[in-house]
Amino acid sequence: MVRWVVLMSLLSLVSCSSRPPVAEQSSADLEKKEEAPVSEDKQSEMWEWAYEGEKGPNNWANLNAQYAMCRDGRSQSPVDLVWQKPTGKKPLTVSYREGDAVITNTGYTYRIELTPQSQIHFDGQDYLLEKIEIRTPSEHQLSGHAMPMEFQFYHRSPNGLKQAILSLFAVSGKEGPWFDQVWQAASSTPLYKSSPKFRFDPGQLIPPKHTFYQYQGSLTHPPCLEGVNWFVFNTPLQLSTAQIKTFRMTYNNNNRPVQPLNGRSITNH
Repeated sequence: MVRWVVLMSLLSLVSCSSRPPVAEQSSADLEKKEEAPVSEDKQSEMWEWAYEGEKGPNNWANLNAQYAMCRDGRSQSPVDLVWQKPTGKKPLTVSYREGDAVITNTGYTYRIELTPQSQIHFDGQDYLLEKIEIRTPSEHQLSGHAMPMEFQFYHRSPNGLKQAILSLFAVSGKEGPWFDQVWQAASSTPLYKSSPKFRFDPGQLIPPKHTFYQYQGSLTHPPCLEGVNWFVFNTPLQLSTAQIKTFRMTYNNNNRPVQPLNGRSITNH
């Protein structure tokens, strides 16, 4: 509660609003239930876990019986991606296009929700893009090093049974023009609310070279359900230092620590 009050005070100074969680699941029925819009009477329920303090990642499983996988799972995310030479065995086809989008101020991050018309294709399976979430610093690491930000693109198979997340690191470099469009909508969106619709092309964020780490993992937040196919790109986004700092004034340290591999294999395609 103290952290929430401090955060809200900071946001009032920068004319930004803050923070519900995302809780998709590997089970189709549970995922659909968690994807329902956040109602006002559910707000207190959404705050039962956090990224720091007594309700932080080390205690997620103790906060709610539905979060037991956060402790007991053997294929949890994120992980440390130790560099290895790309094999080039399986291509990932990214077919993103411009469409309608809204930004929801979830209480844990800003979530870009998209009309499900963009998709990726991997190993004979299509996945439709549903939303993008932003973490800072990054949740995944590269050989023990976290990046300033991580953009996670959530996808689901057409039948709703499989989930895949494409992930891009962001580093300090050239300014990203698309980020200003996103931030203009995000910064004026109150807590637990969504912005008006705007046109957005997620393909602007995707690098031309598709080399990526691929492994089987989980959601990185409660309920931490497993069965998620992760694709973490080698080539990062670039944002200006000012753009990164702007986001961090509202959401910072909204990342889960890396989890043990427990014998899982990671392939650099």
